Amino acid sequence: MKNLFGEVPLRVLAFVLLLAALVLAFIAVRVLIVPFVAAMFVVYLFDPGITALQRRGLERGNAFLILLMIALVGITIILMFAPAWLRLEAIGGSSDTLTQSIQTQLTRTERWVDSKFPMLRSVNITRQISARAATVASNFFEELPGLITSFAVNLLLVPFIAYFIIRDGKAIKRRIVRLVPNRYFETSLIMFYRIDQLIGGYLRGRLVECILVGITQTLFMGVANLFVDQPQILLISAVCGITNMIPYLGPVIGTVFGVFLYLSAGLPMSSIYGLVIAAAAAHVMDNIVIAPAVLSYNVDLHPLTVALVLVIGGELLGALGLLIAIPVASSIKVIAQEFYANYQLQVR
Repeated sequence: MKNLFGEVPLRVLAFVLLLAALVLAFIAVRVLIVPFVAAMFVVYLFDPGITALQRRGLERGNAFLILLMIALVGITIILMFAPAWLRLEAIGGSSDTLTQSIQTQLTRTERWVDSKFPMLRSVNITRQISARAATVASNFFEELPGLITSFAVNLLLVPFIAYFIIRDGKAIKRRIVRLVPNRYFETSLIMFYRIDQLIGGYLRGRLVECILVGITQTLFMGVANLFVDQPQILLISAVCGITNMIPYLGPVIGTVFGVFLYLSAGLPMSSIYGLVIAAAAAHVMDNIVIAPAVLSYNVDLHPLTVALVLVIGGELLGALGLLIAIPVASSIKVIAQEFYANYQLQVR
């Protein structure tokens, strides 16, 4: 039986082993994965602008720094001149307030259930859920400073890593291609190009979608604010937009974050209802209008395949695995297609 890849040269085997070692090292040192993946997102987002400035004579690294400064100045101006109802207010809450708010709502719910379903009075839902809620709320507020610190460190690392990827990425890619034997040279070039176009198109589309979802969430919460109190609009909308990167679970995570925030501040249920309705409306708008218009670049994966790779990614790397599962699966599919096409040519 003919070997699929023929005689495998030593340098190709060495490259594969090196790549596998790097992947295993990244999985072992997970603290490096988050800023590295975020930096890759930034690279693909800025790449069209960097390419345009490069054609005007600027180096890629300098072009990235210019675009980064423009983005930071733009965000600062937006925050400075945003309407009062958009600005970030101080988060006044604690685990005790959150637990008390949840217990109050549970007591009301239990009274309603007891009046409608007398046979359930012995269950004592309030006591059981309140105990769990107290534990969850306490853990959340205890871990919040650490999460904020980790986020700040990653936020500083991301542009630093992105700068070197942008500056030296082309040279690294050329060195990798040089390791490929001549018989696979054309296949490797096509494979790199297709993967780059696929991941770039997907990530840029998702990032634009997240921005539009955040803006849509802001608008719907602004409308809800006309009827019920909706504080922290900008913060909640930003979280909903960012978490929208996670397929299926993202909108739920962002909404749950807002609900916990409102409960911790002791806000009435009318505010929570307004938040949930605004989030649901933004999600519907995303599915009907935003996603079909923005995600024209199709990763060409079957829905069952998407579900499977999301489960695998979530099990291996948690939320980060959910973020990168689809691009990684799409890249593997491209690699398999190119090698199979090359094999078909060899057979003929």
